[in-house]
Amino acid sequence: MATPASDLVYPEKRLLVCCARTRIEASVAERIRDVFVQPLDWDSLISAAAEHGVAPLLHRHLSTITTAVGPPEQLTRLKEHVHAASLRSLVLTAELIRILEALSTAGVKAIPYKGPVLAVQAYGDVALREFDDLDVVVRQRDIAAADRIFTQLGYSREFPPIFSPDRQSSLIPGEYNYRDRGRRLMVELHTEHTLRHFPSKPNLDELAGHLSSVRLSGHDVGTFGPEDTLVFLCVHGAKDFWQRLIWAADVAQLIGSREQFDWDRAYAFADAVRACRILHLGLALADRLFQISLPDEIRSRVRADAPAGSMAVEIERRLLGRTVLPLGARAAFAYRSRMVRGTLAGLRYAIRLATAPAADDWQSMRLPRPLAPLYAALRPFRLLRKYGVSGQPPARTPEV
Repeated sequence: MATPASDLVYPEKRLLVCCARTRIEASVAERIRDVFVQPLDWDSLISAAAEHGVAPLLHRHLSTITTAVGPPEQLTRLKEHVHAASLRSLVLTAELIRILEALSTAGVKAIPYKGPVLAVQAYGDVALREFDDLDVVVRQRDIAAADRIFTQLGYSREFPPIFSPDRQSSLIPGEYNYRDRGRRLMVELHTEHTLRHFPSKPNLDELAGHLSSVRLSGHDVGTFGPEDTLVFLCVHGAKDFWQRLIWAADVAQLIGSREQFDWDRAYAFADAVRACRILHLGLALADRLFQISLPDEIRSRVRADAPAGSMAVEIERRLLGRTVLPLGARAAFAYRSRMVRGTLAGLRYAIRLATAPAADDWQSMRLPRPLAPLYAALRPFRLLRKYGVSGQPPARTPEV
């Protein structure tokens, strides 16, 4: 099922795959040393490490696995990037604790995920997993109260007034973004309605009964349990077409960091939101890249899902190419339609995502409140204009 790292084409990507983990086994260490026998494009290597979010792991392992020395200016560049990312992680971790305390005081139940809690859950250290913003889940019924708290904390809304949480309305943005521009901080509030890349709406009240505690800067913070987090990670990776290596590494690390994993719980959540194929795709891709340890029963389930396996092969080839080009609108739609089992169900899922407005839609055109429903009709045309039918877009990451 898995492709050995030595079979990958580009040595720079091969090195990143080998280093995108916290523990290096002897066989992987040998592959790393083999890479250094070949000439490396260090500029490409450092750029790709930053782009794929694995620079801290690359920096950690280079000095411990091999005595090979790269160009001093490139090693300095890597070190400076990692240092800046570490400081950023510490600032965001402290800010997350401040936000959660303010929300709790106001009676708003909030669940952080990704960001610092994932860094500790999967990597054991907030400095080993880069993140640029914070993600917090609240119930839709609490969004107005949360909005008031963020205003008090000095954040400004980054969504149009027509979506104002202060008004009783069925209009809901793709996400509730808040920024503190003075400190260059961004927080995304997610609700059961904005988590639109789940095929079915997640039950946040049910998920809140399976939280785990993560220790952040001396504070115990509740987050989704590892099994639920796994499904969230796979949905997030599928949302952005698995275009960054760190997203597959997150899956491998989360599973590998635990002696026991409740697979029944993971599948119960995946079944409830109709995301079993999305889960299988994430597991298949993580296994191809990192050879994760899966129980025989789970491996059999993943292998039996042929569409998930074929998509994992396609994604691996794109991910490990010299550059990762975005998909065109046609390929993106076909990809979405394969994410859910059943031809009609898959088409409905793809059509919903192709017509559900996101931040880019209202940023490209501001409509008055009575015309807001037109965002759904205009979105497919904007995507076609931006990405083309077959796909030669200039942007790095699609957002369909």
